[in-house]
Amino acid sequence: MNSRLAQTTLLHLAQLGVREVCIAAGARNTPLITALLASSGLKLWNFFEERSAGFFALGRMMADRRPVAVVTTSGTAAAELLPAVIEAYYQALPLVLVTADRPSRFRGSGAPQAIEQVGLFGIYAERTLDAEGNGLDVTWPKSLGRKPLHINVCLEEPLVSEANGIDFAVWDDLAPHAKPHPSHDEVMLDMLRTFVEHREDLVVLAGGLHPLEAAMIAPALRHLAVPIVAEATANLHLHPALHPLLFAGGEKALKTLKAKRVLRLGSVPSWRWWRDLEEGNGAHIIHLSNASFPGLSRWGGVAVQPLSLLAQIEKHLAALPPVTLADAPLHLTLENALAAHPLSETAWMRHLSQVIPDGSRVFLGNSLPVREWNLAAATAAEGVSFFANRGANGIDGLVSTFLGISSGAEESWMIVGDLSALYDLSGPWILSQLAQAGRRIVIINNGGGKIFSRVASLRTLDEPARSLIENRHALDFEPWAKLWSLPYRRAEKPEDLAALPPGPVIIEVRPDAAQTEAFWSAWQG
Repeated sequence: MNSRLAQTTLLHLAQLGVREVCIAAGARNTPLITALLASSGLKLWNFFEERSAGFFALGRMMADRRPVAVVTTSGTAAAELLPAVIEAYYQALPLVLVTADRPSRFRGSGAPQAIEQVGLFGIYAERTLDAEGNGLDVTWPKSLGRKPLHINVCLEEPLVSEANGIDFAVWDDLAPHAKPHPSHDEVMLDMLRTFVEHREDLVVLAGGLHPLEAAMIAPALRHLAVPIVAEATANLHLHPALHPLLFAGGEKALKTLKAKRVLRLGSVPSWRWWRDLEEGNGAHIIHLSNASFPGLSRWGGVAVQPLSLLAQIEKHLAALPPVTLADAPLHLTLENALAAHPLSETAWMRHLSQVIPDGSRVFLGNSLPVREWNLAAATAAEGVSFFANRGANGIDGLVSTFLGISSGAEESWMIVGDLSALYDLSGPWILSQLAQAGRRIVIINNGGGKIFSRVASLRTLDEPARSLIENRHALDFEPWAKLWSLPYRRAEKPEDLAALPPGPVIIEVRPDAAQTEAFWSAWQG
């Protein structure tokens, strides 16, 4: 019976477009594992723990835009997936969770490895399928939406039996993929046309766009011809025609532009300016994204619509009269501050951006690095694409997500803070299963969570409270590199980034704390 249930489960995974499966093995999921090993037309990844598996799967989806499944054993192993599931939910990515379980008669018994797995992921799973017996009485979905799917598979003992796999490649031309579906709702299109026609007080905020999404909307943005304040993860820099529209300076640029209407594209911005819109400032917002979240607690003056709408009004935008943009006013001030403080944390983002080669994939961590990169990085080399876990903005699983994104790239870089790296020390486990390539894991080690020192409301706390909140430490990352037999480089000056060894390497950057404080004082005035 287990063999039939496992085969039925794999059949539906194949039909849903899954071609990669991350396995965190245990006894209870043995029937699923043996069926996967007997199958063809798919890639299997092996993990010893579930949290890394979930975030690695997330990275694979972010890079390739195809669903990926994670297979776990029963009990708390399934619960380890929750952080990755939450991130996938807010990024609108169809992560597929296949959790092995004991038979349903054990529920509520307190028997070993028999927790309540059905509904474990709450609202963060679009559906939960509870499969038992041969699995034929389950209403299997025909396609995936933009939220995680949970398949709970109840398996009987004995767990080792005949293994029957399937050929996943049979469904290659038939499998549905999670792609944006163009909308033809004329009411929504008319609303967007009207919103963008008056361009004198309109600003575009962009972030969290896959390079394919950026390519889809770039022609429309070129015709719209209004200031664009874009995070690196918007990937709009890949389109030279947009370069005159891209305003540097982030937070200060947004304040200078005094936008009354905002066209927000992609994910929730990292800037404080966006959060201040909670209080309202008369700004009206249209948010175009494949995720349906406004990013503000208020819905008044905020409209959320599909990203594909912008591409659909390209001809309308092309017919609008030309406009002249004022020069971005902040470039000289920023350059002076960086030149005066070359070893500040922010200046290190400039140095890193100048050594990342053409065609690289770059993953930015969810702390000061993502904000400082957006502010200070030089123009990216040709073909460099950017990614980040900006769904829930957590710092767990970042190493694993990066390694998932890096698969298939000749060169990839991760830039994260020290606490982010400490959250995912088991991430390099998967390196031996990846093809050889340049993978540069850059850790900005400033001795704690210094992002909290930039939060105005926390700066008035006394020293013991600030030390506790920042999680200050005196750790270095050379022992971590030794644990995984990885080359290690400590960077204290820009020249230390030169002549890196081939393959993976851990680079620990040590910014000058005094220069960092001086830079922010100079920049913020």
